[in-house]
Amino acid sequence: METGINNILAKLTESEGVIGVLIADEHGLCLGARGIAKASSAGFIASIATHARELTEMKGRSDSKEDTPTISVEYGNSTILIRSEGNHTLAVWKS
Repeated sequence: METGINNILAKLTESEGVIGVLIADEHGLCLGARGIAKASSAGFIASIATHARELTEMKGRSDSKEDTPTISVEYGNSTILIRSEGNHTLAVWKS
């Protein structure tokens, strides 16, 4: 699994405009980070994704993949995109 995560992180980091990538598990444990992403932020990232998912469930939405929220946090000239898929949360920092 570690090799797969490292491959995903490397591939995403090479994408245009990406300056950081982080993958966390459902407990907020950092499984990997690259670029400006800090491993210490994994718990916050996972928590944001969990709360966003709970908000959509409160609106009576189903738990299908199409209804999984993507969170965009904008600051300065950068953006952090956060999305949960299954038991993992992905955060991508873009400039």
